[in-house]
Amino acid sequence: MKKILLSLSLLTIAGMTHKLHSQCTVSNLAIEVTSFNTSTCQINFNISFEQEVNSGNKFAYIHLWRSTAYHTPASAWPTSGGGVIYSGPSHYPESAQLVNALATIAIEFNGTATPVIGTTYYPDPTVTPVSAGLSIVKTILPGGVTERETISGLSLTSSPCTGVVTFKGDIWASQAANGKNVHCAVQGLSFDINNPFITAAFKVCSPRSVTFGYKNNGTSSLTTSWKLYKDDGDGIFEPFSGQDGSAINTSGSIVLAAGATHSEFQFAYAGSSTPGENASLWLEVIVPSSGYTTVAYISNSSAGCFSLPVDFKSFTATRNRSNVLLKWETAFEVNNTGFAIERNTNGSWEQVGFVASQAPGGNSTDVLSYQFIDNNNLKGISQYRLKQIDFDSKSKYSEIRSVRGDGQAGTVIVYPNPTIDGKVKVSFEDALSVRDVSVMDMNGRLVKQYKGITNNNLQIENLQPGMYTLKVVVPATGEQTVTKIVVNKR
Repeated sequence: MKKILLSLSLLTIAGMTHKLHSQCTVSNLAIEVTSFNTSTCQINFNISFEQEVNSGNKFAYIHLWRSTAYHTPASAWPTSGGGVIYSGPSHYPESAQLVNALATIAIEFNGTATPVIGTTYYPDPTVTPVSAGLSIVKTILPGGVTERETISGLSLTSSPCTGVVTFKGDIWASQAANGKNVHCAVQGLSFDINNPFITAAFKVCSPRSVTFGYKNNGTSSLTTSWKLYKDDGDGIFEPFSGQDGSAINTSGSIVLAAGATHSEFQFAYAGSSTPGENASLWLEVIVPSSGYTTVAYISNSSAGCFSLPVDFKSFTATRNRSNVLLKWETAFEVNNTGFAIERNTNGSWEQVGFVASQAPGGNSTDVLSYQFIDNNNLKGISQYRLKQIDFDSKSKYSEIRSVRGDGQAGTVIVYPNPTIDGKVKVSFEDALSVRDVSVMDMNGRLVKQYKGITNNNLQIENLQPGMYTLKVVVPATGEQTVTKIVVNKR
């Protein structure tokens, strides 16, 4: 991987220590996005970088901006060509310069082996640094000259969150006991939080392999490459000898067109002695033209791999008169031939259709959308499920979805009702809502309660003979539905 060294040499200043500025260097910046909610624009990520070992540094500060708001405003700082210069001991940012910053992070005991996340920004205590949920780990690299710091648990909201989201940051350190004097700084560290964006990264049991994919969210082509490392067990990205070691798999140059996704599936393991087979892995996606990389942690299950030929992202079934529309999405597919659509109306399942996989060669890390229309004019409740079929004829079932009968009114259907065995099934028309369900007897006493139901099916059992009230509440909207249930004696 090409390393781009970002450094800033500062002039001699008169500080508390009366020492020259040391050269402040930051390199090998790595971004690990753990989640990105494109509806709320909330981004959760970890960031790590390498720097020179300097035991004199007592404090370090990181300021992050959305690139379009970088150093705006900054009138209180000396400027050169519109850029801020940390040119003296008192030339640190205060609240006026940080008003548009997304976050300030304070690091205390930065020169020691065990730095901690600080809760005070000493140059200006009116600025509140981000600290909740953050942790920091330092690792000394072989040779003892360079160290790697990893800050985990960052959560920022950056709007808008469409297109490529670019952050810029400044890092500066102080050797002063009061945590104020600037002794070294580096400014303008730039990285994209979602380009390239790792869409999936996981281990598969059959075939025994690693599967991953990443996408170019930009508007122009992007030259990339990737590496896989065997994690040493601490879950921290440390791509150097003595820690995660050398890469166990690498690629050549891969050019991605705008909006394109690159997928990898072919890395089958040969046996238990293969490096990384029974360990967690790190995927590093490299853009040689930038100064950062994007990484993802590939967890190893207790069995050594995951059986995930297909990940169903969503599945709904909706009646429209005499037709039932089935819609589903997959987050990824591995060796998938397609989906058999099965319907249950009289206690036995039958196949009513088949939809072939859209994934090239049966493999994809993109979100793929499918639909199927079933001509169904049955008057009673119908249940549907998807049977995903692999190339080797192995299969996996989706969750079950229920729909009301043709002409059957109501958004909540209870059947059989009355019942003689104390068991009833409940079908909800809207498969996307989250519901709370309660069952009360004739005296108003709560006898059953179910919280956060996301499936559109619910089976209630062990009801004694009598009459009950079923109450369904959708917390998000406040919508309520009340239905009577009758349990007869056998």
